[in-house]
Amino acid sequence: MKKYDVTEKCIGCRACLGVAELNFDINDKNKAFILKQPDSKDEEEKCEKAKNICPVDAIIEKIKENKEEVRNLEKNDLVFANANIKETLDKYPELKRVLVKLSPKFKRMQNPIMYNTLARFATFKDASKITGVSICEILHTINEYLGIEKKLVENMPECVAAMKEDNGFEKESSPINWEESNERYIYNNNSIEELIDKVSKLKPQENIVMLSVELPLELLKLVVGLKFKYNIEKNREYRLSIFNSKSEEIVDWKDRKDEFEILDVRTMESDPFDIIIKKAYSLEEDSGFILIQKFNPIPMINMLNEMGFESIVDEKRRNEVWIYFHKKVLIEEEKTAIEDKIDVVIQSATPVAYPVMMRLLQSKKIRKSVNIKELKVWEETEKHLGWIVNGKADISFSALITSGKLKNSDVKIPALFVWDNFVILTRYKANGLEDIKGKEIYAPLFEDAPPAKITKYLIQASGFDIDDFKFKYGEPFGRPEKIYSDFVTGKADTVILREPEAAYAIKAMKDRGEKISIISYNKIWNEINKGFGSFPNAGILLKGEFTRKYPELTKVLLEELKEAINWVNNNRKAAAELSFDMMRQPVDRIEEFLDRVNFKYVEGDELVDKVKQYFDILVKEDIVNDVVDDKFLNMFKLD
Repeated sequence: MKKYDVTEKCIGCRACLGVAELNFDINDKNKAFILKQPDSKDEEEKCEKAKNICPVDAIIEKIKENKEEVRNLEKNDLVFANANIKETLDKYPELKRVLVKLSPKFKRMQNPIMYNTLARFATFKDASKITGVSICEILHTINEYLGIEKKLVENMPECVAAMKEDNGFEKESSPINWEESNERYIYNNNSIEELIDKVSKLKPQENIVMLSVELPLELLKLVVGLKFKYNIEKNREYRLSIFNSKSEEIVDWKDRKDEFEILDVRTMESDPFDIIIKKAYSLEEDSGFILIQKFNPIPMINMLNEMGFESIVDEKRRNEVWIYFHKKVLIEEEKTAIEDKIDVVIQSATPVAYPVMMRLLQSKKIRKSVNIKELKVWEETEKHLGWIVNGKADISFSALITSGKLKNSDVKIPALFVWDNFVILTRYKANGLEDIKGKEIYAPLFEDAPPAKITKYLIQASGFDIDDFKFKYGEPFGRPEKIYSDFVTGKADTVILREPEAAYAIKAMKDRGEKISIISYNKIWNEINKGFGSFPNAGILLKGEFTRKYPELTKVLLEELKEAINWVNNNRKAAAELSFDMMRQPVDRIEEFLDRVNFKYVEGDELVDKVKQYFDILVKEDIVNDVVDDKFLNMFKLD
């Protein structure tokens, strides 16, 4: 039987799971891995198909060239009782799921606080005591998963002997010669994560006292690892007093940066900007955090610098960059400069705008004027709309089609910059709509949503019978990401896609040498509506209160938006490199998208005329139920 492996090229598209779900799975870093090597001809065929349909060729056939080399590898990779948990799980992240099946207590390792504190100091021997699962079972399970259990048998004495050792914690207990806190905490399964976080953040000369029915092994292991003093006594229950005996002298932050809390965002499926900003705002002066990213996030560093942070960048290895952020103790003048900035909340649910957003956030004028309190990137349009209606977002990047629902809200849409954003992709040879008659067309969202209704309008206005076309919708929604995945994996032959997903699919098929046909909405629209030109898709939406309260800032914002659009149009490779992580796609696919997308800044009377022309058609054809009156059009004018 052939053996397979998944390389770092994996983008987590899940195409392999669709054809070989018994052999592939997705780990907590959103990467595919081999769940089980094929052990039948049927499974081998499915794995081979998964290899062939992978859009980035991340699945490879594993070839063992040298048996002696393999034996040495197996011996070196054995996991023993004294192996450090974090080091092992960093190397084999898939083991987290394997261990959870042994005991639910291993789920704690999925908590970042637990993983970056307790797991740093604990071994599998400790895990055995904490979970109650025998060390033999833990080690056999791990090494069996790694395919090297036979090698473990030769080392079984350590496996058995480890359980017989005394924990020794009570012997290392110190007499209490420190001032104790008056507060008492109860240690149990519900409080363990909170208490581990509190202990890991104990400042010099601080103390914490807790009571526990059972020996608090997790905490004791952490305390020993942190080199804190402790006293533990047992009467009817355990009483544990922990003391950070380090002196309170001022230590340069660079000498204590390794003690900062870790925020590893490499595994996040969505953009982590909002999480990073929230972390930065939550910190006190002279504290910090460690950001682990796949690349050097220069825009983020610049932004936090404007918020009073300094940083050190350490490129550990490929796809692993550690950025140590420290919040400076500011003098009054610096505090005043930061406090004078305006706090803003930015959001988007339209990924087509991400490259422009990222460039806009690099603007020195913007950074000097605002503190970005939150930046939310939604996959769900409905949540994005909720933030607009509720007035939570100051600046939104939004699809134009939603504007009709905002007529009675206090909002302004002063500029649009995304045009002609939809296409039909098909695996069949097609020059136009007539060539996809009878084909199943996968449509985004649902039947009454604008993409499907506009498509049906184009079909009927082109003189075709709508009953000759078959539409398929997702349950409950057809998400563009899912439609894109279905198309590139062959589950769907004809799809309606917006940008950037359309470009991703085109690039993936091009790389695999598979021919597809592209049917342009703009071309059909202009055949029906002569001389219409590009039709509007998305732009910037501002809270009305924001524009009235900060008219000068609004003016600067729009000027910088225009500059950002021009820069993206003229620097597409650099724009792709700037935004690929936020868009969760390889740089070459973002370049394909930027080559296809139509970015053009339009405002003022030209914008109002175009919106009116567009919505007049949509209303006439019963695609939307909006009334195109002065109140509606005033949304597109600044007071």
